[in-house]
Amino acid sequence: MSPIIACFRHSALSHEPVQLSNREIWTVAQQVRRQLPGEPLARRLDLAAMEEKASRFEVNGIRYDVLWDFDHDVRNAEDEEVLGVTEYHDATPLHVLVSINGPRLNTSETLLRSTVAHELGHVVFDAPVWLSRPGETFVRVASEINPRPAMAWNPMEMRANEFMGGLLVPAPLIRVDWLRQAKRNRLPMSEKPSQVIPGAPAVDGRSLNPEQAMELMFELGELYGVSAEFMRVRLARYDLLRTPRPRTFH
Repeated sequence: MSPIIACFRHSALSHEPVQLSNREIWTVAQQVRRQLPGEPLARRLDLAAMEEKASRFEVNGIRYDVLWDFDHDVRNAEDEEVLGVTEYHDATPLHVLVSINGPRLNTSETLLRSTVAHELGHVVFDAPVWLSRPGETFVRVASEINPRPAMAWNPMEMRANEFMGGLLVPAPLIRVDWLRQAKRNRLPMSEKPSQVIPGAPAVDGRSLNPEQAMELMFELGELYGVSAEFMRVRLARYDLLRTPRPRTFH
């Protein structure tokens, strides 16, 4: 089976990603998505097919295999239950292990899908760094059930989260679906278009009925296989849905 190939700006010595913009991370997610099985315009990724294909990678010229485990409880170094773990051990060079907490997540397909996509972000952006470090023996990153506040600003987690969003809800696809929804439901539009997706209309969320908004998020979430809240965040990240910003005091 041919590897999934991806590339992005990185240090030639350490293979560490440079400070990538969200747009660059979404571009990498689209690179990966195009190489996964399924129809190019399908909205919902096939988890089973994704697991089978996402077993061999070539990222920035470094080749490695990925072993997936969906069958066991997963815990972090503190023996706390977590959603998933991506790790590397020099006992199995050129292999990365991804453990997904199947017993906990099998009852929630949306959370399972987002966890798999998040760990795949670590596989793409972080595994090449681990494999290129001489003498590296063991590295592990875990997806916490209740992430600590500091994790929100961890560059590795931020990249994995943006990769997850760009993989599961790609901007080019949701732009089309959201515009259809806006026209069909006569949603209130902002005067200015999206500042993230050039030329895409943006909906004025301040004038949107909360119940109607929730119904739309749920409908789109069903289409892509994500939760309504996940969809709301993606629309906001792409500046397709504008809601009031929280007031801050300095």
